[in-house]
Amino acid sequence: MNLKDNGISLSAQVVMELIEAVHEKNASFRFQAKGFSMTPAIRDGDVITVSPLGDVMPRRGDVVAFRHPDQPRMLVHRVLHSREKRYYIKGDNAPEGDGWIPAENILGLITKVERRGRARFWPNRATAATGAEILLIFYPLWPPVRRRLAMAWRRLRRGLARRPRP
Repeated sequence: MNLKDNGISLSAQVVMELIEAVHEKNASFRFQAKGFSMTPAIRDGDVITVSPLGDVMPRRGDVVAFRHPDQPRMLVHRVLHSREKRYYIKGDNAPEGDGWIPAENILGLITKVERRGRARFWPNRATAATGAEILLIFYPLWPPVRRRLAMAWRRLRRGLARRPRP
């Protein structure tokens, strides 16, 4: 255990044990993410919250914390496919997937991401609210829709700027 930047640096094994102990109390666990495999959704230094699964099973698009079955480390990556209580998981910015991960290796669901002290919008299926299911269905479509809206807005502004003023 090392003190570093006003924080404590813990091994992956210790963090996994802490997450499991906190989840036994039905509470969430927060820690600072390290690495770039989930960029841009989760960046190095973001504070992420891992919530217990409870009755919620991960599905396509969810970001989960999990124990890698072949390596003694914890990763936070996105579920791409599920089949018979196994999940194919890959980091958004990782060149290759992590493979099929058994359900018992899933530590929890990422329910909140904070960047520079401010919470970012993050779909949270662990505590469903009215209308949240509709939002979660369309959430993966938001980045391409946002890009197209921004392009249309720029074209509109250019077109208005070219118009002669009376």
